[in-house]
Amino acid sequence: MAQATVVIPTFDHGPLLRYAARSALAQSVSDLELFIIGDGVPDVTREVVAELRADPRVRFFDHPKHPSRGETYRHAALQEARGEIVCYLADDDLWLPDHVATMRCLLAAAEFANTLPLRIDAAGDIGFYVVNLALPADRELLRSGTNRVPLSCAAHTLAAYRGLPYGWRTTPRGTATDIYMWQQFLADPNCRAVSGTRPTALNFPSPQRADWTAAER
Repeated sequence: MAQATVVIPTFDHGPLLRYAARSALAQSVSDLELFIIGDGVPDVTREVVAELRADPRVRFFDHPKHPSRGETYRHAALQEARGEIVCYLADDDLWLPDHVATMRCLLAAAEFANTLPLRIDAAGDIGFYVVNLALPADRELLRSGTNRVPLSCAAHTLAAYRGLPYGWRTTPRGTATDIYMWQQFLADPNCRAVSGTRPTALNFPSPQRADWTAAER
């Protein structure tokens, strides 16, 4: 068993994927497996993945385009996971080197965790999403539809995932994919959720950069 499974879902951010994946492979916790889950990726992404697969920790799950966000592909891949914990990374975000180590500490006494979400907006301004899932009010806020936990800042134990009623599944139209997944964990009153107090991931919100070229990003 590895210490962590890292999941990077990807569609059309090929050149950016290289940087995201390298930030995962450069973690201080080296005993990890990296699952890159393709959702109808173009050839440029396959070229990047071929380069990354020089590292034996990298696996590529290549699928045709899913009607939604490829959620069921993530679920299928996690059936093969060997990590004690599962960490997620968006293909256009970056991790600091101690992200996985921090998640392992947080999850030593919890099933679901997040580090402090740090976002860098299109103008270069830096901000935070304030959240503490140990507080009932913040937990209920997420359950009711307000998500302050970006994909790249979330993690859970593999054991907890395998105890969920569904796992990753196709998201209803009009609902954000990530929060639809996190709500499954938080719906269980026995699920212990914790929030870290320092940032370990850099979140670059995609909607603000929708009209940017890959080179601009």
